[in-house]
Amino acid sequence: MAEPDWKFYVEELQSDECACGRAKKPGFSFCYTCYRTLPFDLQRALYKRVREGYEAAYDAAYGRLFGPEGTSDV
Repeated sequence: MAEPDWKFYVEELQSDECACGRAKKPGFSFCYTCYRTLPFDLQRALYKRVREGYEAAYDAAYGRLFGPEGTSDV
């Protein structure tokens, strides 16, 4: 994986703002509301390490929350 790709995910983890715009704790992928909206399998997948599957888990969760079939007003 190219260096800039995984750095994006590290920056997202270090951020204090969720993709939805609400506050979140650094070290977490999403705010509590967004996280609890996800199915259990996606919640668990977000505990994978960066460069060991986290990127795919984040993308799947983001797509579920904000993609075409997801909702942006969680």
